[in-house]
Amino acid sequence: MTQPVLDVRHLCIQFPSSTTTTIAVDEISFTLPRGQTLGIVGESGSGKSVTALALLGLIPAPGKITQGEIWFCESEGQPVDLLTLPEEQRRLYRGKAVAMIFQDPMSSLNPVFTIGFQLTEAICLHQQVGKGEARRRAIAALQEVRLLPNDDALQAQATEMASNDWGRMQWVNEQKRGILERYPHELSGGQQQRVMIAMAIACNPTLLIADEPTTALDVTVQASILKLLADLCRSRQMSLVFITHDLGVIAEVADQVAVMYRGKIVECDRVHTLFHQPQHPYTQGLLACRPRLDVAQSYLPTVADFLAGKVDRSSDPIVEPVEPVKSNEPTPLLRVENLTVGFPIKGVLGWERRYFMAVNDLSFEVYAGETLGLVGESGCGKSTLALTLLRLTPELAGNIYFDGQNITHAQGAALKALRREMQIVFQNPYNSLNPRMAVGKAIMEPLQIHGQGKTKADYRNRAAYLLERVGLDPGMMNRFPHEFSGGQRQRICIARALALNPRFIICDESVSALDVSVQAQVLNLLKELQREFGLTYIFISHDLSVVKFMSDRIMVMNKGKIEEIDRADQIYTNPQTDYTKQLIAAIPAGL
Repeated sequence: MTQPVLDVRHLCIQFPSSTTTTIAVDEISFTLPRGQTLGIVGESGSGKSVTALALLGLIPAPGKITQGEIWFCESEGQPVDLLTLPEEQRRLYRGKAVAMIFQDPMSSLNPVFTIGFQLTEAICLHQQVGKGEARRRAIAALQEVRLLPNDDALQAQATEMASNDWGRMQWVNEQKRGILERYPHELSGGQQQRVMIAMAIACNPTLLIADEPTTALDVTVQASILKLLADLCRSRQMSLVFITHDLGVIAEVADQVAVMYRGKIVECDRVHTLFHQPQHPYTQGLLACRPRLDVAQSYLPTVADFLAGKVDRSSDPIVEPVEPVKSNEPTPLLRVENLTVGFPIKGVLGWERRYFMAVNDLSFEVYAGETLGLVGESGCGKSTLALTLLRLTPELAGNIYFDGQNITHAQGAALKALRREMQIVFQNPYNSLNPRMAVGKAIMEPLQIHGQGKTKADYRNRAAYLLERVGLDPGMMNRFPHEFSGGQRQRICIARALALNPRFIICDESVSALDVSVQAQVLNLLKELQREFGLTYIFISHDLSVVKFMSDRIMVMNKGKIEEIDRADQIYTNPQTDYTKQLIAAIPAGL
């Protein structure tokens, strides 16, 4: 029988403090056969990332491994327990035989060095080669992750760019040199992640660990990264540990799945068996809480529902598709006519010669009480449109009407009054809250600015009511943002957006960074608040399944323009454009 590449036995990891000890990983065991992919799935805090760091010997202080064994076997040789090795010997494995792709590539790449320097540094360190050979291997790795075309493709392109052999060779060398000389901030999120993958595979590892490598990426970019990882594992006979909170993503790459909950592995099985016959209520909850495209749902089950025994897998809360909500009034709540937003591109000597059009001649309507979903990839103009509607970004042309009034050039008192009617919930709740301001004060601040109350007691009572309404204890009012989880912080941002009793709220990627179970809770909350307060939403996301759950109608954007706009169920069942079909096809569907 072939020796498994990884055999973890009874691993325990603790984080002691002055008052208590937190058990992050509680006696887990699993094996990974050579050439296969193990998916480790669970919510934030379940112990997934700590387990990955333990494999590399990178657990941050004061964390420590209190017991267990980590047996690792390279392509040739006898297995070795990594936990028994001195740090100098452990370092020989780290980055060379065992490599890791971290969740946020921009935080993992050094912003002051080019990607070429960072790639060649890793190769020189582990491969013991000169700078010239390291540079050649770095280019080969970038070609393998498809950030740079292969030599044949470059030569074919060169024939169109130059008329002689010398010119073609210079053009090819320029392309290779150009990609190596770029800095991380000059690359998109998907390109940065490809650089991280190239860095990880450049030293031919036996085991690759990918920790949430696609969480913040568009569904189309995510699909390409998942396919790339699968192709690399197949071509290199490399084993992969893939960590995520999304079981839909796991189904795309894994051979077997381990489900972690509160530091324990509650279920481990082949991916097909786990998807069709999950045994643990936690696994059933993770499978059920992601919005589905094939049915209409009025409520998303959450992990808490399954753990409490309130639902089981056979009780999908499904309702028939409904007609979009429209007001009886002759005019829509929001009407946009031929809106164009551009950003100047500097010309010679600083002159402004032309514009990059982020939003290009958009016209649409939003009716009172409905949710208009806005979907598209990063860079398509979704967030720019949102900021322009709220008068935070100027337009080049077009008109915006709110409740029958032209607000395109609103200023002063008129703009301040408009702020009470229109609010926004941003993607990152931690960046949206002042870390030095208690959350109660953050909720009371807009009330004070707009004079919505006479006394401090009025402000506090309103803040307490809003916290309670979004499912938080009013007694938490004096806590600071860092004392809350990501889902709780997003609830605080929603409470602040509701403080002035607005009629219209824009949710800009407001659940994209949350665990699927927390995401389900926030989506259910937004729907409940809409029914109670009669809110009108524009719900922005790159994830069509989330948008379909929330929306009456969906507007698909691509490169600053509207691809199509229709009822939510019609967009899914009968997409009209190739771009919409591509977005739908890229959604991880599970098994």
